[in-house]
Amino acid sequence: MLQKPAEIMGRDREWEILSDFLRPRPVDRPGTAIAAVTGRRRAGKTYLLQEFVQQAGGLYYEARQEDGLLEAQGRLRAAIAEYEPGRAAEIGTMPLGQSDTWDRLLELAMDLTFARRTDDMVPPVVIDEFPYLLRETPVLQSILHQLYDSRMLRPTPTRGIKFGYFDRAIHGKLLLCGSAMSIMHELGHGSRPLFGRLAWTMTVKPFDHVDMARFWRIENHEVALLLHAVIGGAPGYLDLTEERTGLRPPRTLAELDAWIVQTMFTSESGLFTETEIWHLLREDPRAGDKAIYQQAMEQIADGATTAAQVGGRLGKPKEELEPIIDRLVAMGYVEERQEFFPNSKYVLRLRDPVVRFHYAVVEPAMRMLGGGELDAPEVWKRLAGAFRSQVLGPAFEEVVDVTAMRLLRNRGIKVGDYGWTVVHDPDVRKNCEVDLVGIEEFRLARHKDAPVVVIGEVKATQRKRGRQDLERLRRIRDLLARQRPAADARLALFSMYGFSDALVEEAERAPDEVLLFDLDDVFAWGQMPRGQMSGGQMSRLSRASGSTSSSSS
Repeated sequence: MLQKPAEIMGRDREWEILSDFLRPRPVDRPGTAIAAVTGRRRAGKTYLLQEFVQQAGGLYYEARQEDGLLEAQGRLRAAIAEYEPGRAAEIGTMPLGQSDTWDRLLELAMDLTFARRTDDMVPPVVIDEFPYLLRETPVLQSILHQLYDSRMLRPTPTRGIKFGYFDRAIHGKLLLCGSAMSIMHELGHGSRPLFGRLAWTMTVKPFDHVDMARFWRIENHEVALLLHAVIGGAPGYLDLTEERTGLRPPRTLAELDAWIVQTMFTSESGLFTETEIWHLLREDPRAGDKAIYQQAMEQIADGATTAAQVGGRLGKPKEELEPIIDRLVAMGYVEERQEFFPNSKYVLRLRDPVVRFHYAVVEPAMRMLGGGELDAPEVWKRLAGAFRSQVLGPAFEEVVDVTAMRLLRNRGIKVGDYGWTVVHDPDVRKNCEVDLVGIEEFRLARHKDAPVVVIGEVKATQRKRGRQDLERLRRIRDLLARQRPAADARLALFSMYGFSDALVEEAERAPDEVLLFDLDDVFAWGQMPRGQMSGGQMSRLSRASGSTSSSSS
């Protein structure tokens, strides 16, 4: 495997997947291998790929949104000439804008990189921001289809035989990358030309809370989690916010308050979050009317949990909003939270931290500041309640979702899969939402005989959690036991601000029943052993950790 540069924080699994992709194909099964890399804007994809290409000796080309056909082809031609300077004059004469220009450029790029192969590795061709090229040349997917299928031809041209755009087998490794996640994930769908031809699609996710704190060099766990709730783990925001304000990353709560006020509430140079949302939506060229997407996210922020509710608030039919919601989900800015135990219930929630903070805090802050009676620090203070309930609460739940499996297994609970659910209490005639319910390892939630091994609550409120929280979980366990094997489930409380002395004493008296996890536990999860986990459990942990998601097409 290629040596990962020390400057790259984390990303071990991504680097391993990329390195494995470069292994030469068997001599009796030559051809081109194609894979896709995607991820949110500012997640660090380009930096990772540029470092990878440099280590591998490959060819890197980045498409630009503003380029037309001739500009895009011209810059690819220039990148190829720079890669092979000895043939620069010859390459520079290749005509642009002709019907076969793309296939000739791709064929040459693949040939040049394949010529530098070793026994252990084939240098890749990387096309970054690939979706930008599809806007001017939708047929490019079909060209890549034929590039892949050229493996059925002989290595040298055969007179009279041509497979699509090519008359011989093309060899090499091609990586397609783009921030438009919905487009990148659709490349391998059944109706697309590359269906069945992508080795995998890998999602490079923002850093989790632990790596984000390390990257920003924040040692205070409370400050780190609060900042993670505001801006998420996209590493690109560190330089961007420093360039915008000149402020160093906050180290204390007071510095964090000042950082938020100056970075997020300054409108003279354009609101940071508003500008970011516009850029995020701009990544997908199919999101034509940006206003309807923004309106939909605003309604979800205000509590709409279904497409019908969003449509009702906007005065539009459900059928008109469903494709908008679907695209926001595919783009990664909204999530459909499916209840763990199988049924039809799901709720919409904003998934992206920047989007969530904008609609919950920044927009009302701008309205309050518009009156001129309050200054920005006072407005931020008055919006603390909204921040904690609408931003910090969901963010802490997501962090616990990342850490729960390893934390629980480290305490001896052999939990397999887990999620949230709703339990009805007939005595008070209301539903109780449960933040975490986990079943025995190697079992499926749809199996009603699968034992429930843990029931948990996740709280980010500043009040320390007490015995009343434990009694609530005991009541939920009793109710759930009427439907499933849950009488022996352990009870777990995750609290950002700790626990009362009485609850700590109760947990000490009943260690086989009660588990307490505080903020330090949540940040220590990365140093804990993974233990003996099944492949499915390891896959879930990999997905949850915010590092890598890959799937075959």
